[in-house]
Amino acid sequence: MNMNNVFDLDELKLASNIPVVHELYDLTPDELLLSQEHYESEVRSYPRRLPLAIAKAAGVMVEDTRGQLFIDCLAGAGTLALGYNHPEINQAIIDQLQAGLPYQTLDLTTPTKDKFIREVMSFLPDEFANNACIQFCGPSGADAVEAAIKLAKQTTGRNTMAAFHGAYHGMTNGTMAMMGNLSTKSRRQGLMSDVHFLPFPYSLRCPFGLKGDEGAKQSLRYIERMLSDDESGVQKPAAIIVEPVQGEGGVIPAPAFWLQELRRITKEQGILLILDEIQCGIGKTGHNFAFEEAGITPDILCLSKAVGGGLPMSLLIFNKSIDTWLPGEHTGTFRGNQLAMATGATTLQIIRRDNLVDHAQKAGQYLREGIERIAQYTDCIAEVRGKGLMLGVEIVKPNGAKNKFGEPEADPELTVNIQRAALERGLIIEKGGRQGSVLRFLPPLIITFEQIDFVLDALSKAIIATAGPAKIVEPVTANDQDDWRSYFIHTGEGGADQFEKVLNQTTQVLKNVFEGTTAPYSGLDPEVLKSMIYNIDLDHQQLPIETVIEQTGELIAKNSIMVQHPHCIAHLHTPPLLPAVAAEAFIASLNQSMDSWDQASSATFVEQKVVDWLCGVYNLGEQADGVFTSGGTQSNLMGLLLARDWAADTISGHNIQKDGLPEYASKMRILCSKKSHFTVQKSASLMGLGEHAVECVDTNPDGTIKIAALIKTVETLKNEGLLPFALVGTAGTTDHGAIDDLANMADIAEQHNLWLHVDGAYGGALILSRHKTRLHGIEKADSVSVDFHKLFFQPISCGAVLLKDKENFKYLLHHADYLNREDDLLPNLVDKSIATTKRFDALKVLMTMQCVGTQALGGMYDHLLGQTQQVADLVNNRNEFELLADPALSTVLFRYVGETADTDTDLLNKKIRMEALVKGVAVLGETVVDGKVALKFTILNPCLTMADFELLLNNINQLALTL
Repeated sequence: MNMNNVFDLDELKLASNIPVVHELYDLTPDELLLSQEHYESEVRSYPRRLPLAIAKAAGVMVEDTRGQLFIDCLAGAGTLALGYNHPEINQAIIDQLQAGLPYQTLDLTTPTKDKFIREVMSFLPDEFANNACIQFCGPSGADAVEAAIKLAKQTTGRNTMAAFHGAYHGMTNGTMAMMGNLSTKSRRQGLMSDVHFLPFPYSLRCPFGLKGDEGAKQSLRYIERMLSDDESGVQKPAAIIVEPVQGEGGVIPAPAFWLQELRRITKEQGILLILDEIQCGIGKTGHNFAFEEAGITPDILCLSKAVGGGLPMSLLIFNKSIDTWLPGEHTGTFRGNQLAMATGATTLQIIRRDNLVDHAQKAGQYLREGIERIAQYTDCIAEVRGKGLMLGVEIVKPNGAKNKFGEPEADPELTVNIQRAALERGLIIEKGGRQGSVLRFLPPLIITFEQIDFVLDALSKAIIATAGPAKIVEPVTANDQDDWRSYFIHTGEGGADQFEKVLNQTTQVLKNVFEGTTAPYSGLDPEVLKSMIYNIDLDHQQLPIETVIEQTGELIAKNSIMVQHPHCIAHLHTPPLLPAVAAEAFIASLNQSMDSWDQASSATFVEQKVVDWLCGVYNLGEQADGVFTSGGTQSNLMGLLLARDWAADTISGHNIQKDGLPEYASKMRILCSKKSHFTVQKSASLMGLGEHAVECVDTNPDGTIKIAALIKTVETLKNEGLLPFALVGTAGTTDHGAIDDLANMADIAEQHNLWLHVDGAYGGALILSRHKTRLHGIEKADSVSVDFHKLFFQPISCGAVLLKDKENFKYLLHHADYLNREDDLLPNLVDKSIATTKRFDALKVLMTMQCVGTQALGGMYDHLLGQTQQVADLVNNRNEFELLADPALSTVLFRYVGETADTDTDLLNKKIRMEALVKGVAVLGETVVDGKVALKFTILNPCLTMADFELLLNNINQLALTL
């Protein structure tokens, strides 16, 4: 018999992927609901809050018997990872039935069972799977937990168990004993004894009265102290059982560091660690399993719900060393559910194939950010939390009432009302948590961004309809000066208390971001990120600074390019040194304006001190001077601007400052190599000479300027009656890292009376290394660009321009009576700058040199140059890559060639770079070398090892193969 004739998959499809709700849905009981009420026990639960009689369902959509469409963010309490009636899951059932295989087989094996086991094991982290065995339990998750309890007790010989406040592990005798919810078990007598409850990290309602990680750390201290105290009254437990993300307890995620420390404590104490991932496992949190974020390995893992692909299934997976069972010690008739094994295996295959774990992370962040935006215009949301597509929204009294612990007072009645109002608008959500005041979101992994938009719209309307909008904040008046004070730092005792609090919180948020970073970019879709940022309300809702800092960490910091990550290797963009980061706090807080001494007293002397030191490092002579800039672009502009004015003064005594460009300005020429930075042309344009004023000279194969061609170009220009006045030498071209022959260029400049400007933005830091002879001739330059935020490892922005003769700063000098008066005795740095307001960036260099010093910085650069050669050799020795140039500084130019002759290699390498970026694999550079599209490693992080580059090349190769 052809089963497809009986079971038509097309009939399950719904008309739309998004409900269209013109008016509130009718939720009065229909005939089916009344029949259910008549026949079913009072124990029924969900229909009381979700009065639905379901007619059919597909994907994330449910249609009731009235034809009303809903988006389901409950999904069988997390069971339906792929939503309702996924066609491949349905087909797996059909195939299983058509094959004539049994429905259930006790614990006898079948090919279906073997396939399922292999899929489960491959879904686990290798470190766990390699030493694990699997146990099939009864069809419910509670039976898996019961089995875990028995296994732990018989293995350790101890009877005590430890669970956590807010825990939920099932409704059987043993699992209820470990349940946090007291009302549910209030009428139960004779539950399993000897269970002790421990504090779970819950920032909003911390039992220690602390917030964030500090509360979590205190709970760890409590646990470890209790277990180490021979007077604690608690016998050492056989096991500690914990949900990495508490579900029924209110969607409360355990921090990764907390799980790591709990694992350490249990190992040291000889206690088994049981992880209950019945609800939070199988991709829901943006990881295959929630515990993977912490990088730990449990002793026992409990699984159910989604692992069966929507059908009843529960498992234990545990270390083989604790497999202390005797045959038949924990058994059950329905542990051989073959249909669930078929659907479970197919589910895991689809999740991997369709990258649904990655989607859960991105879609979950999109949903979370949307709910946080809703929280900005209502007063009833105390916290939005969770991981991936497992999120919770804690509802509190809109009037701001506090309980006796000073926490926002829960509002269970409002929570039920919001749930009902959401249902009337086409959204199915569950509630849970303390006092039932947490709205819970557990949508299938396949939910789309379009469907999430509907969820957010329905939730927003439901909240506004029940709790109302946020109270209107009255405009600030003159009587609110006390409130204004909280936004500023003040002098005097207590004036910086808020400042301290803000910086401490910011540091903690950034610490969490850095410690949680596993990729150079989060992988969030650029359009999604743009939508999130553009949806920030800058006008109508001012938030507490604590909230702004937390949200900035979640949205901005976590979705930034992480320059510290080993695979962020595209641009001249270095990880900043710690003393320089510390200096940024001084710079921002002191807010010195580097134009006049009376605005920047000590800062003025610091900048001059650093400039004098730098002029000495480059051996520019006693008359040298300089000024700090925003970076290479401004430094190059200033160098060439001074060259232009010097040239006009030298040629004809013309004063460009007063009289504008001379009549011969169209004949003035700047010479540089074809590999020089684009800012040479940009500067010529800004100076009114036009890009045509730049003469680009051919380069050697290594990217350096051809000296013979340069001499010929100068002579040709002069013979044509043109006026070459400036020569730009490059110490480190952007792509090749080539350093021009500066000594010969200096001789040519002297011979033809040209101003020599050296762009040392990239390679100028060589002056501190044992390779500084490669900069020979830089000491003869008239001006030098230095870029500290490159290989001096300073935070952006930080640069300087140095002059061999400080008298040439006169071409920039303008006096202002309010600022730098002619009779001033104290120094005014504005005399040397094209900027009036300028940051105190010199402090970063000062503190860096005091802390790190020239020897260490030079050693870092030497190491980078040597490592670059090693990486080039590594690339050259792999058949799938082609090295396109020998490195000159710290860039490696190469491309992926693979093994397919008919591949468009240029297009493939473009795709590799973009896919690597948006998927968070790597941040790679892209350029063109000899007409070929090239990938680029810019190696700037001295902390990397060759293993980092081997892994990076492997990842690029794997990405290329998928493309």
